[in-house]
Amino acid sequence: MIIPNGTIQIKRKASGGGIDPETGYTKRPASVDWDEPIPCQYVVNKYNALATSNSEHITSVSYQVLIDEQPFDGQQVRLTDSEGKVLGDFSIIQTEPLEAVCEIRLWV
Repeated sequence: MIIPNGTIQIKRKASGGGIDPETGYTKRPASVDWDEPIPCQYVVNKYNALATSNSEHITSVSYQVLIDEQPFDGQQVRLTDSEGKVLGDFSIIQTEPLEAVCEIRLWV
């Protein structure tokens, strides 16, 4: 059982993606939808306010997210805090089932 302090939503891409045969680049999906919010408990795993990318300062952050055990097949999620503020859209690095406590740990 988790103590929720936020929610996640799974990103669902509609058809239209794939590889463009003329250019070789990926095509954008026709539309993007977000599933219903799933209660979660998140903690900051790594926070770096001094990170740089292409000589510009950025804030790099990663989270550890716990959700109750359920079928889960997402690749990208939107993390929102308990007040409704969007913390970011993240790709899932690793999904780890925690069978002893009936939870799933997501590394984003």
